[in-house]
Amino acid sequence: MQIKHIILVAILILLWSSIGAQNLRVSMKEDTHINTAMQILEQFSLQEGGRKMLNLSHYNGSINVPVHDIEWRKALDLILMKNNLQLEEGVGFYALRDKDYDPQTGSSTVDSTGNQEQQDAEVKQVRIKAVAMLADRSYVKNLGVDWSTVFNGKVSVNAGFAGASQLVSPLTLSGSGTAEIGKYSVDISTLIRTIESNQKGSILAEPSILVSSGKTGNIQVGQDISIKTADEAGNTKDSFYATGIIMNVTPNIVTIDGEELIMMKLSIERSSGQPSAISTVITKSTSTTELILYDKEETVIAGLFDTDETKVRSGIPILKDLPWWVFGLRYLTGYDSYEKRERELIITIRAEIMDSALERLRRVKAMQEEL
Repeated sequence: MQIKHIILVAILILLWSSIGAQNLRVSMKEDTHINTAMQILEQFSLQEGGRKMLNLSHYNGSINVPVHDIEWRKALDLILMKNNLQLEEGVGFYALRDKDYDPQTGSSTVDSTGNQEQQDAEVKQVRIKAVAMLADRSYVKNLGVDWSTVFNGKVSVNAGFAGASQLVSPLTLSGSGTAEIGKYSVDISTLIRTIESNQKGSILAEPSILVSSGKTGNIQVGQDISIKTADEAGNTKDSFYATGIIMNVTPNIVTIDGEELIMMKLSIERSSGQPSAISTVITKSTSTTELILYDKEETVIAGLFDTDETKVRSGIPILKDLPWWVFGLRYLTGYDSYEKRERELIITIRAEIMDSALERLRRVKAMQEEL
């Protein structure tokens, strides 16, 4: 009986600890204010060790990093690292301090205003280049392109199928004279140029943007459409909606084992507005993801499809295009047909870590002094 009692107690302890570990996990959005985040984390801190959370730093912004279902202490460390803060542990409390806070003197070199502008000027930036292409899906499929194999700016292409020579030469695609028929890797940029040169796709946009680490950049290639709506008083007002190629990106540079990586939150949308008799229909294809890239790495977002329907007039030249009132010859000498073509939206993303604006200015001045 004693052994059974001991086993039962051990099982209860394990269950209790697992439940407690699950209850100590937290999720927060990156735009959560630092003080709100401290109030949330304080609940876990009190539950685990009875300590309050205090923000004694000069920082008064958002946490600037997404937190998804991780242990609260790891979430706290992530927030500290992202916002250049340090943690002071005292009797019954945890306190956030500025990175340059000196516990012996009790002072910091940051002034009472926080000097956020100076901190932003010293933050590294990320240059993001994107290419949005609309390609013929059947052509890309016949090429045997496998977008899931993207690595180091290259993608796997399977040219070992019947009729491959009718589409594109493997030697032309790879840019090498040693390629063999079958699976091989080609540069993503080379593949994009090949699709365009064979008139099997068109580049919609090639946006490039420079974003500070932790900030959000937005690019829109298109137009805003207006939709008339009525408010509660019956007054008509215009509501504007953004359409076209829209990209929102938030990069965060993190250092792990001395290596710099880019944690990127990315959303891409392709949309268009079509007015109708009742309302305006907005056709939209969206993709939202979070990914981690190293410096100068290139990746691809694909798999967004749409169908293009084209009306084609065929028959005897000239006669098929005559007006209907010319003895009805257009109906005897020609006919209308509709061709449906499925297209794929392919978006390439390349991220490159850049020095801060202040560091670039210092480098330019140093070069000028040498001259």
